[in-house]
Amino acid sequence: MAFAGKHSLLILCAALLAIFIAGANGIDIFLEWDVAADNTIKPLSVDQPVITINGMFPGPLINSTTNDFVHVNVFNNLDEPLLFTWNGIQQRLNSWQDGVSGTNCPILPRKNWTYVFQVKDQIGSFFYFPSINFQKAGGGFGPIRVNNRIVISVPFPKPEAEFDLLIGDWFYDDYKKTRSMANTSLAAYNAIPDVILMNGKGPFGYQMTREPESFTVTKGMTYRFRISNVGSVFSFNFRIQNHKMVLVETEGSYTNQITLSSLDVHVGQSYSILVTADQNEADYYIVASPKLISTNDSSNLVGLGVLHYSNSKSQVTGPLPIGPDPFDLDFSMNQAKSVRWNLTAGAARPNPQGTFNVSNVTLSQTFILQGSKAEISGWPRYVINNVSYLTLETPLKLADYFVNGSGVYQLDWFPTNSVNDEATRGVSVVTGNHKGWIELVFNNNLDVIDSWHLDGFGFHVVGFDIGEWAPESRSTYNLFDPVVRSTVQVYPGGWTAVYAFLDNPGMWNLRSQLLQNWFLGQELYIRVHNSDPNPAKERPPPENLLLCGQCNVIKFAYILGMLMVIANAEDIFLEWHVAIDTGIRPVFADQPVITINGMFPGPLINCSTNDMIHVNVNGIQQRLNSWQDGVSGTNCPIQPGTNWTYVFQTKDQIGSFFYFPSINFQKAGGGFGPIRINNRIAINVPFPKPEAEFDLLIGDWYQESYKEIRSKMKKMQWAYFSPPDWMLMNGKVSLMNPNTTEHESFTVTKGKTYRFRISNVGTAWSFNFRIQNHRMVLVETEGSYTNKIKLDSLDVHVGQSYSVLVTADKNPADYYIVASPKLSHADANSSIYGVVVLHYDNSTTPPIGIPPKGLDPFNMQLSIDQAKDIRWNLTTGAARPNPQGTFNVTNVTLSQTFILQGSSAGIDGAPLYTVNNVSYLTPETPLKLADQFANGSGVYELDKFPVNASNVDAIRGVFVATGIHRGWIEIVFKNELEAIDSWHLDGFGFYTVGYGIGDWNPQLRSRYNLYDPVVRSTVQVYPGAWTAVYAYLDNPGMWNLRSQLLKNWHLGQELYVRVYDADPNPNKERPPPENLLLCGNFEPPPAPPTPSAPSAPTPSAPSPKDPSKGSATSQQVAWFKILTIYIATTLFIGQ
Repeated sequence: MAFAGKHSLLILCAALLAIFIAGANGIDIFLEWDVAADNTIKPLSVDQPVITINGMFPGPLINSTTNDFVHVNVFNNLDEPLLFTWNGIQQRLNSWQDGVSGTNCPILPRKNWTYVFQVKDQIGSFFYFPSINFQKAGGGFGPIRVNNRIVISVPFPKPEAEFDLLIGDWFYDDYKKTRSMANTSLAAYNAIPDVILMNGKGPFGYQMTREPESFTVTKGMTYRFRISNVGSVFSFNFRIQNHKMVLVETEGSYTNQITLSSLDVHVGQSYSILVTADQNEADYYIVASPKLISTNDSSNLVGLGVLHYSNSKSQVTGPLPIGPDPFDLDFSMNQAKSVRWNLTAGAARPNPQGTFNVSNVTLSQTFILQGSKAEISGWPRYVINNVSYLTLETPLKLADYFVNGSGVYQLDWFPTNSVNDEATRGVSVVTGNHKGWIELVFNNNLDVIDSWHLDGFGFHVVGFDIGEWAPESRSTYNLFDPVVRSTVQVYPGGWTAVYAFLDNPGMWNLRSQLLQNWFLGQELYIRVHNSDPNPAKERPPPENLLLCGQCNVIKFAYILGMLMVIANAEDIFLEWHVAIDTGIRPVFADQPVITINGMFPGPLINCSTNDMIHVNVNGIQQRLNSWQDGVSGTNCPIQPGTNWTYVFQTKDQIGSFFYFPSINFQKAGGGFGPIRINNRIAINVPFPKPEAEFDLLIGDWYQESYKEIRSKMKKMQWAYFSPPDWMLMNGKVSLMNPNTTEHESFTVTKGKTYRFRISNVGTAWSFNFRIQNHRMVLVETEGSYTNKIKLDSLDVHVGQSYSVLVTADKNPADYYIVASPKLSHADANSSIYGVVVLHYDNSTTPPIGIPPKGLDPFNMQLSIDQAKDIRWNLTTGAARPNPQGTFNVTNVTLSQTFILQGSSAGIDGAPLYTVNNVSYLTPETPLKLADQFANGSGVYELDKFPVNASNVDAIRGVFVATGIHRGWIEIVFKNELEAIDSWHLDGFGFYTVGYGIGDWNPQLRSRYNLYDPVVRSTVQVYPGAWTAVYAYLDNPGMWNLRSQLLKNWHLGQELYVRVYDADPNPNKERPPPENLLLCGNFEPPPAPPTPSAPSAPTPSAPSPKDPSKGSATSQQVAWFKILTIYIATTLFIGQ
């Protein structure tokens, strides 16, 4: 029993430890922000631009938990540069993400940049705002919550709900006008805002207010209000009519809980209070009145909102609740002194806050900083110790990192303990001793309440007083339980003293939070340097580092050059001789095989992100360039005995793909081969570099030639029922076949790890892949890094590609590699079972036993469950440094839904496959040519066929549907066939959000995975089931949407999605290539027998054939000019 008790205790401890470790690690939060100036928001009835984020003012909540990683991809749609700073977030070891002018180059208009930062070892209430160009006065601010981890108790009962309340002063004029006025003494020193807003809304009862702020509560419940002063000028006093408040937290510190009737909140500060709805059910005023300003109840300078009880039928009545005298600074200071640290509560860590105290610290530095104003060269400025900060084009952090500040700033010229005799401007950067305690004394020579903030740290607020500070004032310090916060007020004619522990290396902004003061120079930077380059001490620059400024030196050039090299591409030139070869004989039959340069499968295209390939390609998105897509709807075919050059870029892609011939059923005869798109060297791959990589193309194969099979498709038996005869691996049959003389084999070394890039290049069968006695780690599929999952076997459907890592961790021997078809009773001795060998280099033992069994080939639920387990790795970069999860679908707005049903039908006696009862009829004229030169006229009718329902009667037609450019589309694929179907959309990636058995309906959207759906180019649809995907149609062109099952595609299961952008800018969509092939309605007449050879111009848009226009000779000469363009890929396949 004693043993059992100890054993149980160990289990309990292990469980608690696991929970603690899980809680200590953060999750990744991915946000995408569209920042714009909006003239329609109108917080008041005034025409003024307001800075919005995703159309919101204030901006969206960042709701995080201690140690989470926050990724914010900011798109700047303003007409001027932009930066965001994260007020109170300490950016541990990472001032690169601080978002102020001294640390970051701004995000230029119409550009985007991703911040990535961790809310490391923090909890509490904070906010963000734009930090340059006076933009905070125009909006752009929003709340940040950093919640406790579940393993750490909050020192008060969980409230019924939490409310974010951003309160701040506001000008009627737009921020640009206010900014320009700041250069006049009157506005610089005496500007008074016009109104106080609550969550961007004007005061209740004010004639210019469109809608006041209101919070609904239930009697008897307690609520947490997270209050922030996001204003520019005013401190305010906050109170709620007839309700007491309990102060519990400020800027990341739990406070001793004190009950208050009102609370002073200074510019840049944040507090949490608890409010219990313990009054009669009615409505009550919420008040924010400015300090040092005389107001009355009807003043627009009093912010007013409403606390509304859920059953209230009474509007707010009576006079506003009276607050303290706005000029009584003793009251305010005494209240500030009563805000003390809760020493016994944990916060970001389990240790009580009081573990980290200042009772016995040894100070290594004291800065005495006096804030005042001065005119310098006739301009109004704010100064610290008579120095007004001069903002440079080159961020200090960049200069510090690359050139040790040379040519940008001089360290420690600024006086930190005295006041200059004359006011001057300069770049104020001072040394902060790393891991030293600093004392900062702020003196305020202004007639307003100032606020001071230091990025990167918390202030231990040890003292306040009126009058001049002296060393003897230290005797009045509270060193026992001073609250720790990021922003501290300094009263007019008074001083405030704080301590800070400089354990966070970086370049840190110390500023007045009053916007005019900061904008006009009341700031400096503290350089906390740690010479240890270990990234555990300070982070290196981010991979997406922005560069700017005048510091044009070797290291900047080097970094910029490196980034350009790795971002740009190489040109890869390939010359392919495509032919029929009857000597290959993969299945021991006299059968023509399509080869490339004599190879079957064809040669590897081995490239990197953004490379330019000069040489049809499955999964390559052909960004802005459907002219190179190589399907019947985009390209005229290469005629026998002629050649043509494809030129395309693997733009913003990585991963495993393959190419194949796309017309005339030729894929069933070969001509396919692998494509690798490797990461650029600047972007980390989310797994160790393998010892080697193997391309493994697996697919079903027919005994007869592709032409014979194609001709038999006119018969129902062949169209619907006759399956392939073999399974090939890299063009070779199974080891188990008694006639095999050569099988595929992969040689490995014990202890090493290998990457297998597996593609299903077949025509009909999904297969299950496995390796005897070896587990696989899935890492990538069709250009997306996946969450790593360990698998014994993997289902791969037609047209799909995967990367798996396999470690040679068994005894040196030979082991079976197996690919067995789904929905088949075949056994290992069947020709439709693919079996090859994993060979250890020292092995003398052939594979023994029977090949390993995989999933039940008829159990669709197991296959669906595995598919659902394949999820996007949100934290890793891929083609770009931004983590994949930066581009997510959590909050997208759908602009279209296509519901597409795949089925079969006999039409005019011919067996065909259909989409919504429409079987695609391939016209002689490629749709893309018709679209470019005749707006589709005479070739197709746009949107003729239904994308959300099935035709009553099965018909044939040219199915082209509109895809809304830059819209999100939902596509629901429904499968009425008995086979596992596969669907592919050229030009895009599918966010695979859902699978299900049975019929789809809109209520099933609630089951979608919108958090981390994998992005891929081909998706399976199970028999009698549905699959839902999202796609973002940002790639204009004519794009083929098809079944990847070759018979289905050949017999009509396809359509085209036309994504049109009217802007002719080639950065939006490429023009036709110079070597454009013409056919169909635009086919040129035969060239004259002995023409001269003028230089080849770019072809102009031809017109459909019209004998009435021009002579035959002139037409022939014109067409000959087009046909003399250089071409480079020869095709000798007879049709």
